Amino acid sequence: MADVYNIGALARVLPENPVVIDIGANAGFFDILLLSKIKNAQIYAYEPLSSNVERMRSIASSNRRFDKSVTISSFAVTGKPCEMLRLYAQDTEDNQVVASSLEGFNTDNTKELWISAITFSKIVAEIPGTKIDLLKMDCEGSEYDIILNTPPDLVRRVQRMLIEVHDIDNQFNVNSFSHYLFELGYDVKYTSINGFCYALEACKK
Repeated sequence: MADVYNIGALARVLPENPVVIDIGANAGFFDILLLSKIKNAQIYAYEPLSSNVERMRSIASSNRRFDKSVTISSFAVTGKPCEMLRLYAQDTEDNQVVASSLEGFNTDNTKELWISAITFSKIVAEIPGTKIDLLKMDCEGSEYDIILNTPPDLVRRVQRMLIEVHDIDNQFNVNSFSHYLFELGYDVKYTSINGFCYALEACKK
């Protein structure tokens, strides 16, 4: 399992019992890696695709630490409220890692799915305490809706972010996204993954 998030370095800057939100949890790979370094992490994992949710629940059934530490929710996450979100996904029951709310995001996404949705505002409001230690997002273009349409005061409850950011167009791109987070009070850095996708890290000043 590749550690694309550099979990070792991340573990050194997080508290011993961090509160973590994982949006786009896939089959729980990030959560497994994080728990291997920080056993007392409390993770709220959101994954819209049923095949991935089933895999996470299978892991939880055989892994006591995962079961205790990870709260699995089968919702798509949005910024603007909506009951159901349309996703475009690969027409397969296998891991669908590029499902997106954006039509045309990936040419392989030929299947339409309607998924129950929850706003990031509601997620943050329902988590006990005053801060979120880490937000990890891998949601194939929905990062813009989620962050830009959540009230700034709620976004600022997040101390650190790891976000896969995609260049969509002249308005929605890694530069504009980074500037927005900078204006909210974060130090931001990012590295290129490919021609239009970046690994962004933001830390509250």
